[in-house]
Amino acid sequence: MFSRSALFVQQLSTVNSRRNLSIKQLHDIKPIIKRNLAWFSNQPGKETFGGRLKRRLKNVFIVTVVGFGTFYAYRAYQRYKWFHEMSDSDKTLGTKQRIVVLGTGWGAVPLLKHIDTSKYEVICVSPRNYFLMTPLLPSVSVGTVETRTVIESVRSLIGPRVKYIEAHCVNIDPKAKVITCNTDGDSNVSRGDDVKAILPISKREGGASSRIIKDSARTRPQFDMKYDILVVAIGSENNTFNTPGVEEHAHFLKELLDARRIRSAISDAFESAMTPTQTVEEKKRLLHFVVVGGGPTGVEFAAELADLVREDLQHYFPRLVANDVKITLIEALDHVLSMMDKKISDYTERHFRRENIEVLMNTFVKEVKQREVVVQYKGSTELKSIPCSMVVWATGIKARPLTNRIREIIGLNIQSNRMGLLTDRYLRVKGVDDGSIFAIGDCATIQPAKLADRIEALFEEADTQNRGALDIQQFRTLVEKKVAEYPQLEVFSKKIEDAFAEVDKNKSGYLTLSTLRSILEKADQKIRALPATAQVASQEGRYVAKLLNQASNVHSTDFQQQNLTPFQYKHMGSLAYVGGDEAVVDFTGSKPLLDYFDLKPLSGRSAVYLWKSFYFTEMFTGRTKTLLAFDWVRTHIFGRDISRY
Repeated sequence: MFSRSALFVQQLSTVNSRRNLSIKQLHDIKPIIKRNLAWFSNQPGKETFGGRLKRRLKNVFIVTVVGFGTFYAYRAYQRYKWFHEMSDSDKTLGTKQRIVVLGTGWGAVPLLKHIDTSKYEVICVSPRNYFLMTPLLPSVSVGTVETRTVIESVRSLIGPRVKYIEAHCVNIDPKAKVITCNTDGDSNVSRGDDVKAILPISKREGGASSRIIKDSARTRPQFDMKYDILVVAIGSENNTFNTPGVEEHAHFLKELLDARRIRSAISDAFESAMTPTQTVEEKKRLLHFVVVGGGPTGVEFAAELADLVREDLQHYFPRLVANDVKITLIEALDHVLSMMDKKISDYTERHFRRENIEVLMNTFVKEVKQREVVVQYKGSTELKSIPCSMVVWATGIKARPLTNRIREIIGLNIQSNRMGLLTDRYLRVKGVDDGSIFAIGDCATIQPAKLADRIEALFEEADTQNRGALDIQQFRTLVEKKVAEYPQLEVFSKKIEDAFAEVDKNKSGYLTLSTLRSILEKADQKIRALPATAQVASQEGRYVAKLLNQASNVHSTDFQQQNLTPFQYKHMGSLAYVGGDEAVVDFTGSKPLLDYFDLKPLSGRSAVYLWKSFYFTEMFTGRTKTLLAFDWVRTHIFGRDISRY
């Protein structure tokens, strides 16, 4: 018993000695562990300020060198890839079907960016070698945004696989599939845009500082080019409605040069008003600016001009701004922004009154003179003269000469729409037998199929029981089945019972052929042409690119056999800037947004952030996005540049 107890005590002392030894060893190796952990995390346990600064500068240097090296390698790879793709495209010339795209606007650029260049040889022909962010032109005209911010070279946008030729198409032969480009005329303009005629100096009493210089740098010999597929995306031009004096004395706001001329004219007006010998009446005339047209362009320009006067010019010309500056908006209808919700129109008119912008409703411009505008009020025969120094014409659009030329070549009996080229639901131009010409954007108008033209076939297809009448379930099936082919049926999609009961006056519960005809004719009356907006043109450009990429035979007369869906426009809302850091947003017609979020029209300062974010995301490249952000920040901090150049 004693021996067992002694053995137990001996074992216990041995364990305690081992434990003390382990704890002692742990204390000895603890500094070593800390030093290793500090080295692993690159944070020494004890380090001086100079050591930390040296280490951080070293890290910054390493990151900088690695960053610049990576960027340089990426740029070198991009250059190699660019020249490699360019040489590949040169080698394959003539081996693929050729697609010629006319234009570099909102319809053409999305098409050029998404077309499959491995399947087609793509050539872009346009007199303008850049893409223009047209919705921001009102901001450019007053200096809120600079000119280089809203343009991007089309060559950098479309890449090396798409060939670009700066030329002006003047004629098309659909049978021979040949376009004719460029005609040397008497006036060689040193800029790539079409510019309107300006009166000679000898016939002008005055005017803005912008001028046109003739030189010999711009020469364009005529040439012909064959095509397999032609896409017409040339846009439209300003409609003067044959109003006398508009071409000679009014400013348009459709091209970049228009915005630059307006900016020069505003500066000229204020500098002229500062001349000591100017009379009071002449000062008021010089500082009266008239905007014709109450659409988005006219409203946004008036708003931007009011911001320029209040935020910048008031600082430099306080007396002129307080006593003589006046902005007038003339609209022929009974409210502005007529395409938007009535609440938005009313809000804009109230906001303009707060911004001291006079709005003349139901007023028609009869003549534009160099020093005045002659107007006539609705219901009156009296003509009134409004003295002013500058008129901005933003009333509407009309077809370009090339569009009318194509209509004449095809036949005005087929191309009967004076606003643009009639196309089918696949955006192919009507009257071209092989379907080799597409038209998108402002120069095109989709001709929808009418229900009344196929009423008997639709009735027989829906009457599955062959009883000569349709019940409400058969009518609902007809609407749901044909709504994709006939978009006008959407007016019944959510009110099937109400539409059925409206024509079923006898309460029989059935629709005969005659009653079905009456209800479908009402649906045909709801057909509206798509608006001439950038949103429509962009969606059409993407659609045509996708269609051509998927089509196995682009010259087929029946795309339905290739399971190709027709174009369907999806409205995402309308926006407009109304000045004073306020905007209006209308979601009417934007079904996806309305259905999911139940969005209502927005107005005020909250809407301006949505307006800016939308146009910021719509900028095509990172360069233009960066420039736009800097322009907005610069304007907010330093104000607008009011110098003329």
